[in-house]
Amino acid sequence: MATDRTALLAVPAAAASLLWPALWNGYPIVFADTGTYLSQAIQHYASWDRPVFYSLFMLPLHATVTVWPVVVVQALLAAWLLWMVARSLLPDLPAIAFIAGIALLSLCTWLPWLVSELMPDLFTPLLVVALCLLVVTPERSPRWEQAVLMTLTAFMIATQLSSVPLACLLLAGMLGWDCAQRLVHRRAAARSRRVTVTADTRPAVTDGDNRPSRRDWRLILLPPALAILALCSVNLAAHGRFSIAPFGNVFLLARVIYDGPGMAALRRGCPAAGWRLCPFVGRLPANSDDFLWTPDSPLLAAGGAKAVSLDAGAIIRAAVLADPADEIGAVLTNSLRQLTRFGSGDGLGPWPDQVTPVIEHDFPAREQAAYASARQQAGSLFVPAWLAAIHRIIALGGVAGCLVLLPVAVRRHAPCSVFLFAVLLTLPVSAAITGGLSAPHERYQARIMWLPPFVAVLSLAALRRQPA
Repeated sequence: MATDRTALLAVPAAAASLLWPALWNGYPIVFADTGTYLSQAIQHYASWDRPVFYSLFMLPLHATVTVWPVVVVQALLAAWLLWMVARSLLPDLPAIAFIAGIALLSLCTWLPWLVSELMPDLFTPLLVVALCLLVVTPERSPRWEQAVLMTLTAFMIATQLSSVPLACLLLAGMLGWDCAQRLVHRRAAARSRRVTVTADTRPAVTDGDNRPSRRDWRLILLPPALAILALCSVNLAAHGRFSIAPFGNVFLLARVIYDGPGMAALRRGCPAAGWRLCPFVGRLPANSDDFLWTPDSPLLAAGGAKAVSLDAGAIIRAAVLADPADEIGAVLTNSLRQLTRFGSGDGLGPWPDQVTPVIEHDFPAREQAAYASARQQAGSLFVPAWLAAIHRIIALGGVAGCLVLLPVAVRRHAPCSVFLFAVLLTLPVSAAITGGLSAPHERYQARIMWLPPFVAVLSLAALRRQPA
């Protein structure tokens, strides 16, 4: 599909409307992890818990001068991908309609806050969009656009550990969906041929535009393969382990401990097992976040995440084998809790211990002053209750719309069925990965809840233009 000249107007204008939270704050929004993401590339190290790729993405943009180019590029990437979706489902959509639609999306959803934040959270929902585009439109796109899209998709997968299983499960689901769609089409075509023979009429289903196109799944599967190879290679160089997440079992250990079975396993096995956490069993903190991140955590006292990781597998196995039903039940409960937790505003408070030292150490005085004077650093950045309520209503309305439109799109063999299916699949899969295997937090599910209304509105418009 040739690049439309109207994109030169539509994409920057839409991107501008997505930056208003950063402009209102007076500075790009930061989160606790922002400090690590900034410092990894600047100070040339790889942390145990976060991949380096988002850090490397930011470094040439901020160049230790100002971080504003980072959120500007994020806005442009988001607008470009959304333009590609709109162009694939509504080829004749006017640029002004697209710009107005994104402006409305920026007022009614959490999307612009993700764009305005120095975090890779934006790339989780954009990854879903990119995977759908790879499935739906590659044969109609120029080769350079396919290459850019595949490279960008691989990068987005590599920015967060949770994106690896998300991408793999989504692609597996879409592959199964594609096979089912082709089976349905073949059966419909066979029925129409029988009608042709008996009634001497044209078949009801032809090889026209509604026929599922043949896809090269090898190219579609290339981005996750590249991302996994990149993650493993970096971890081999930095930590001596050819692994996607060499110390990722520490996150699962924290979840298993605070689900209950892990705590019981520690009490049964200690001190005989000799696990590094044994001396601290009686004084573990109240929740998994404190266990992982507080400066006085037993995790640090026991030698740090890298040391505890050596014991994590044995503790997890002992816990799961002793009480599999309780652990499975806890995972399901946490997944369901995460599925319903998507309130706006999580993490907008100041982060003086996590981010401020990096800004003060690595950026010039003018940038330090701009950072210090932002609303967030003063503790006055928040999402008003009425706006958070609108976000929730729009998100739930979008989910309902996707559920209603999916069977209609399937019956018509419409391209939007892929987007509708992928979005609906993403909701429980993301909840299981983040809430079930880590811990439920509002921000995990909130980052994807703008997708349902966006896809539902575009799909409705596309289906209205397509004959029934």
